[in-house]
Amino acid sequence: MMVIKLCSKLKSVRYFVTFISLLLLTGCWSRIEINDHAFVTAMYIDYPEEGVYEVSLGFPLPNRMSTGMGLSGTAKGNPYSIVTKRGESIPVAIRKIRSDLSREISWGHCRVIVVGRKMAEFGINQLLEFTAREPNFHTKSFLFVSPTSGRDIGNLTPVFERLPSEVLREYAQRNVTLGATIKDFLEAEASGGDMVTGLLTIGQTEMVSEEGKMSTWVGTDGAALFRSGVMVGTLDVIGMRAGLWLNGKMKSSMNSIKSPTDGKTISFLIQTSNSSIKPWINGDQFGFDIHIEADNDVLSSESNIDLMDPEQLKVLEELLSEQLKGRILRTLQTTQSEEVDVFNFGRILGWRYPKVWQQMKGNWREHYKKCEFHVSTQIFVKRTGAEKNAVIRNIKE
Repeated sequence: MMVIKLCSKLKSVRYFVTFISLLLLTGCWSRIEINDHAFVTAMYIDYPEEGVYEVSLGFPLPNRMSTGMGLSGTAKGNPYSIVTKRGESIPVAIRKIRSDLSREISWGHCRVIVVGRKMAEFGINQLLEFTAREPNFHTKSFLFVSPTSGRDIGNLTPVFERLPSEVLREYAQRNVTLGATIKDFLEAEASGGDMVTGLLTIGQTEMVSEEGKMSTWVGTDGAALFRSGVMVGTLDVIGMRAGLWLNGKMKSSMNSIKSPTDGKTISFLIQTSNSSIKPWINGDQFGFDIHIEADNDVLSSESNIDLMDPEQLKVLEELLSEQLKGRILRTLQTTQSEEVDVFNFGRILGWRYPKVWQQMKGNWREHYKKCEFHVSTQIFVKRTGAEKNAVIRNIKE
């Protein structure tokens, strides 16, 4: 009798497990097939006239992404498309784009946002509002500023990449420029709203890859300074690179100085770098101690200086250190004159002295104009190469 009851219970458990397994195999009633998705890879936003936003979305074209199509064996046309609409707000413009697409917009692959200069000077707060509320939007998407319109950047010719957005993403990931993300802008709002991001440059040139046709190229330039979501100024290329030093993101870069012996150029390649920023308070005075270290290799030399002489090498290290220190101080002075704490010194002060920050944060920009910066730099030349002097000079001799 007990055996029969045990078998009955085991059968009931088996039915229950089978039923649960069948439930797990069921699909989602609201899912959208992958063939019905239009994947956004880039977003370009402009403010062409009062009360009007222009939104352009970049999409890859799956039917043109692979080769072997058609009689010629290759797909014709660009493997991407850009759709543009205008509206009284960014969501309205996007809704108009969605109405004209045969697929549903998917934000999961969007990693680049470009705003036109006019839009940046008007303010990007509505953009931040949209990206913060859209659940499928990645806040780690990089934001750049175009010197003209954002839509112009979408016309660039991606020579080494498949899509224009991949070119811009590589600029940020390789630290060629200051690559601020939407997340950085949103976090900056909690400590005053000041931020800095990369400024692009655009032009027309003949490209061999495009059979000598005039094509649009896009490169990196300086940086755009934002105060509470509004662009208020810029940094030149040297200032932008100083920002990379302050953020600890300067990697594999080159810099040059004039030789102290004959005034000829010596170029160095930065291999590693690190930076530290520490706040200090002394009575009514306060400021920040900034220390930067880097290891350099000699890349080329046109000078007759003896690179094997430790004393002369020390002179070069001092010149490199002074050059970097001057650039850092000049950049900080620019941000102070613009009253924008784009490198988040206020946040650093708040971490170390929370009570002092509570007293200052309401009027932080006024305090930031007066704070002192003590900058120390140490550049070490680790490798000089096998040649003692300039190779060309040795050959002539």
